[in-house]
Amino acid sequence: MINFRIYVFLLTLIAQPLLGSEKSGVFTVDMGKLFRSSDFGKLIILANNQARQSLQNENEELEAKLLSEEKELSKQRKLLSLDEFRPKASEFDKKVSIIRSEQSTKEENLNNKARKEKTEFYKRIYPLLYELLLEKGGSVLVDQRNAILWDSSVDLTDDAIKLINQVLGSSAN
Repeated sequence: MINFRIYVFLLTLIAQPLLGSEKSGVFTVDMGKLFRSSDFGKLIILANNQARQSLQNENEELEAKLLSEEKELSKQRKLLSLDEFRPKASEFDKKVSIIRSEQSTKEENLNNKARKEKTEFYKRIYPLLYELLLEKGGSVLVDQRNAILWDSSVDLTDDAIKLINQVLGSSAN
């Protein structure tokens, strides 16, 4: 008889979540969508894309100038002696190497800046996500990239975007 009571008790504990408790303590959010779709995230993405485009334009201008210099150097090769040409070619190679290094550093700095801004975005929205989670009666929030299956009723992404837009807007204040 005691075994039967324990069995019924355990069955009740196991079945309770399956019987449809209306509120889940676990919610999900699409962190990538929060960044891409919130006004604040869009502002960061736009600024980084503009900086990337500016660097790309600069790279294209430098490339055009270097190609022009290379063509001129090729013309001089036919007119100059080897002793006169070698220092000019060496100087050009050094110039190209320096420009490549500088542009590579600029690109690396741009990528680091973008990563830092994205990290800062998430730091600023975590308190808002926590507030939303508590408001919904939850105790755990999981990034959807880490969840295998979930019911769409526990997805807080759209609510979170609205809250982020309301509190942070499109400024990085």
